[in-house]
Amino acid sequence: MSQDIEKLPSFKVFDYRIRTNKNTERKMLADAFRRVSGFESVEKYRYIGFGSVTFTDFVLFHKSLNITDMISIESKEEYETRFDFNKPYDCIKMKYGNSNDVLPELGWNQKTITWLDYDGRLTDFVLQDVALLSAKSISGSLIIVTVNAQGYQSPKGEKSYPKIEKFFLKKFSEQLVREVPTWVKGVDLQGDEMANTCRRIIYDEIKASLRDRNGMAAADDVLEFEPLFNFVYSDNARMLTAGGILYKHNESSILRKCEFDALDFIQKDLYEIKIPVITPRERHFLNQQLPKGALNKLKDIGLTDDEIKNYSRSYRYSPSYAEIELS
Repeated sequence: MSQDIEKLPSFKVFDYRIRTNKNTERKMLADAFRRVSGFESVEKYRYIGFGSVTFTDFVLFHKSLNITDMISIESKEEYETRFDFNKPYDCIKMKYGNSNDVLPELGWNQKTITWLDYDGRLTDFVLQDVALLSAKSISGSLIIVTVNAQGYQSPKGEKSYPKIEKFFLKKFSEQLVREVPTWVKGVDLQGDEMANTCRRIIYDEIKASLRDRNGMAAADDVLEFEPLFNFVYSDNARMLTAGGILYKHNESSILRKCEFDALDFIQKDLYEIKIPVITPRERHFLNQQLPKGALNKLKDIGLTDDEIKNYSRSYRYSPSYAEIELS
């Protein structure tokens, strides 16, 4: 059974529409995308992503942001008929092939929101896409990358830390398929630190690509990158979503007018999306107290401080699920 799951595309294993933290993340991103209007009205942006068979992010961004120029990249070409059947809107263009091959073939003369929502770990393949986007995307464009950032586990029975660290570094080198940065230590590859490590490597790749791009650019055309999204969440494996916006050096005032930092989930440190499992009645009670009410009454029935805090800061984006019967 396990080997079958490993070979199956993720859409045959997981229904990403009903993953609570992932769903919350999408809505947070949509809220942030609305603020790009200083650069261009968001409805004039192009959106590039991995729609899979549910096209969940495409539906959300089309309905809530009115984006009508959309491209879905699908590497599982053997499922082309199924992808085409499930495409929800005519404004979505399908591109079949690996993102490493598809992205270089696209035009990059328009502002674009690109969300490369991988379900696997950070690899050289991912970083090649990141470098291409940084080299080609124009000012006002957003680059967002999601990867599996689950920390490694020590080999069973091994207690020698030097051996454990060597094991971690070897495993990470095999994962990246490129030289591991010299600053990476074994402690950076376990637990919560893996997300920080992946985030730094992604941002370093963007900066390196921009240095090459800016080498021959005029002063007014020098591009900079402002990190915005540093999300971590676990619906199963621990995932990292890192990304931000490109802007010209002389457009700092435009960036400030977007007021991304007015959103409390835009922060320099990792932002944990962790919607607690609570009952509809508990949710309703919490909502009645928010955004400024006293929330400590539910402690009496067993909700923890962390559960109340995590719900309170993300409740506007938290989904509610119900079963309905469609004829």
